[in-house]
Amino acid sequence: MQFPTKESLTIEFKSDVKPYSIKDLVYDLICMANAEGGKLFLGIEDDGKVTGVNIQHKDPLFIVASVKGHTIPPIAVSASLETDDITQKDVLVLSVEVTGQLHSTRDGKYGYRDIDQKGQPVTKPFSPEEIVQRLAYIQVLDPSAQIIKDISSKDAFSSLEHERLRKLIGVYHGDRALLELTDEEIDLDLGFSRKIGDKLYPTIAGLLIVGKQEFIETYVPGHEVLFQVMDGTDVLLNLPAMHEPLLELFEKVDNLFRARVTEQEIQVGLFRVPIPNYEPIAFREAFVNALVHRDYYRIGAVTIQMQPDVLQISSPGGFVQGVNINNILTVAPTPRNKLLVEATKRIGLSERTGRGIDKIYSAMLRNGHPFPDYSLSTSTNVTLRLMSAENDLKFVKMLVEEQHRLNIEFKVDTLIVLSSLRDEHRVSLEQFASRMQKSALDAKKVVESLVDDGIVEAIGTGKNREYIFSKDVYEISGNIHGYNRPKGLAVEEEINLVLRYLENHEFITKKEVMALCKYNENRAKYLLGKMIKNGTLQKEGKSVSVRYRKSV
Repeated sequence: MQFPTKESLTIEFKSDVKPYSIKDLVYDLICMANAEGGKLFLGIEDDGKVTGVNIQHKDPLFIVASVKGHTIPPIAVSASLETDDITQKDVLVLSVEVTGQLHSTRDGKYGYRDIDQKGQPVTKPFSPEEIVQRLAYIQVLDPSAQIIKDISSKDAFSSLEHERLRKLIGVYHGDRALLELTDEEIDLDLGFSRKIGDKLYPTIAGLLIVGKQEFIETYVPGHEVLFQVMDGTDVLLNLPAMHEPLLELFEKVDNLFRARVTEQEIQVGLFRVPIPNYEPIAFREAFVNALVHRDYYRIGAVTIQMQPDVLQISSPGGFVQGVNINNILTVAPTPRNKLLVEATKRIGLSERTGRGIDKIYSAMLRNGHPFPDYSLSTSTNVTLRLMSAENDLKFVKMLVEEQHRLNIEFKVDTLIVLSSLRDEHRVSLEQFASRMQKSALDAKKVVESLVDDGIVEAIGTGKNREYIFSKDVYEISGNIHGYNRPKGLAVEEEINLVLRYLENHEFITKKEVMALCKYNENRAKYLLGKMIKNGTLQKEGKSVSVRYRKSV
C-alpha cells in the first residue's frame, strides 16, 4: 500500500518505534472525531517516513475495542494492518468517522483537531465556549434558544421593535396571524420568551430581534455588522460598527444597499425589463442568511463590502456539519440557530422553505450575472461574492423571450444550464451535473427538456455528447456567427489563440480576449480563469488594471 506523505486536518502520523500509549492514541482519535474525522497512521513519523507499527499494536480488533472502551460516547473507529509497498513494514491504519456527537475520553478530556496559523494540523483542548460552538456546529444545541435568566423579557424587550416586526410582516407577507397577538403573545409564540415559574425570560433569538440594544451588547457581544463601500483600495464609505436589533439593522442596511442600486432597461416586445447592477433579492436573502446563520459565540462582524464589480458578504462561523460549497444547493436546510431562523421565516424576511440559496442563484442568473461564489469560505467564516459586472443583456433578453414563448418561469436548475452554456459554449452532462450539484441523470432531465423546447442542441454521442445553444437562440441574440463557433472551436484552440497573441505582446487584458475570441465578458473570464488554474497564465494588478502574462 502507498501511504500519504504529509499530514493534514484529516491525516495524522504517529511514531510507534517506542510503543505509543493507548491513552494518547485515544485522545488523538477523539480530537479527529470532534473535527472532520480522518485517518491516523500508527507507524509513520511526522516527516512521512514509514518506521512500522510496534508488535504490541498489531491486533486491529484489540485496538478498536480499547479505543471504544475509553471514549464517551464510543467513537466510530475501524482499523486495519497495511503493508508499505517500499519498506514492507506494517502500519496500523485507524479510520475515524464524524458521528454528530461530542466525544471525550473516559476521564473527561475534550479536544479537537484544527489547523494552526502556520497551516499545520494540531490537536487542541476545547474551551467551554468552543464546546458550545461545537454542539451548535453538529446541531445538538441551538444557541439562539438559550435562555437569559439575568433579566426579564419585560425589561429586555422594546415595544418599538415589536411595532417594527408587525410592519415587516405586512411588507414581506409574513405570518399575518401574528398581527392579531399582543407583544407578549408574539414573544411566546415565536420563542422570544420562555416561562419559568411565573416569570418570562428572553431567549437569545428574542433579544436579537426585539431586544434593546444595551442588553444585546451585554449578552450577545459577538453581534456586529459592518458596511463598507470601496473602489479598489479607496474607501468611499466605512460606517461605524452597528449593534442594533436585527430588524432595525436589516432596514438600515437595506436602505444603504438600495441607494447604490442602479438599473438599465431592455425592451422585450411591448415590455421594458429593468436589470439592476446588484440584485436586491439576492442581497436580501444573503444578508439575512448572514445574520441568522452566523456563530454568535464567535467575536467578529457580519461584513458587507460593496465594490464596483462585486458585493461581498461575510459572516463569522463556517458552514455547519454536512454543508459545504459543493452541496450548498442540494443539502437539506441545516440552521445553526434554528429558533432565530424560524422566526425570520414567519416574519417574512427569509425563504419559508429553507431554500434561500436557490433564490440567490435564480436572482443572479436570471439577470445575466455570473454564478454566486462561495469559494472564499473557510472553516471559521462563510463568504459570498455576488458579481455586479456588466450584465449580458442579450442573454437576459433571450431568457425573457423564451420564458414568454413557453409560458413558464425557468427554475434554478434550468438557469444553471443556460448560464453554463453562456459562459462555456460547449458543456458536457457531467459539467452540468457538477454545477447543479446533482446526479448526471438529474442534469440530463433538465438539459434534454431544453433540447425538446428548441433552446439547446446536442452534439456528439455517448460519452462525447455535449450541448450548445440552438441556432434560434443565437439568432435572438443577434450573433448567428456564434452558432458555428462553439460547434467547431475547442477550448484548446481558444487557449492557443491567447498564447499566440502573447508571443508578440507582453500582456493581454480581458477586453482583448473578448475581441480576440469574439467572446462576451463571462466567457472571457472563464477562459482566463482556466488558463490561470492550469498554470498557463498569471494574473497581475487589481480591479480595472488587471492584466495577464505567460507564466514563467
